[in-house]
Amino acid sequence: HGGAQPFWIFVEDNESQTLHHHETFLLTKKSAQMKEIQQVNFTIPLSEPVPSQYMIRVISEKFYGAEETVPLSFQHLILPLTHPPYTELLPLHPLPTTALNSHEFMKLYRFSHFNPVQTQVFHHMYHTDLNALVGAPTGSGKTITAELALLRVFALYPGQKVIYIAPLKALVKERLEDWGRRFE
Repeated sequence: HGGAQPFWIFVEDNESQTLHHHETFLLTKKSAQMKEIQQVNFTIPLSEPVPSQYMIRVISEKFYGAEETVPLSFQHLILPLTHPPYTELLPLHPLPTTALNSHEFMKLYRFSHFNPVQTQVFHHMYHTDLNALVGAPTGSGKTITAELALLRVFALYPGQKVIYIAPLKALVKERLEDWGRRFE
């Protein structure tokens, strides 16, 4: 029968007669003989009201009648909130710019303390290489939070490049001029 067998995987909602996902899957002879667990990852949509179940159907592409159907029950499924709550601004004391631990970096700022948003994200932006999404109102200091990550790169990874993305070309140009003047 060859070294591998192709199968089709379908995810269907029988209540609405909707096909939500389909893909082919190749089962190799070696993995079947070794009884290796096969894993397939995919994402399917769910909307309110949540259906009682979807059906997962696996059908051999070569052999007639070689198929299996498994119900995927949503009976006890708890969905996350449609609009997840934002992170509350914590009642932290304003962090002084001395937290930068660099006189060179401290001279970049004309203020002595970071604002509440900057204080809350300071550790994450300045002391880790983890990704961050800071969503805050206009004028709340998001640019300075981005600068904290820039300063980390300048200190720990000299010579590396940073990419700044903004919705308008004019904003990028403004930042480039300002940073070029301040960081040179």
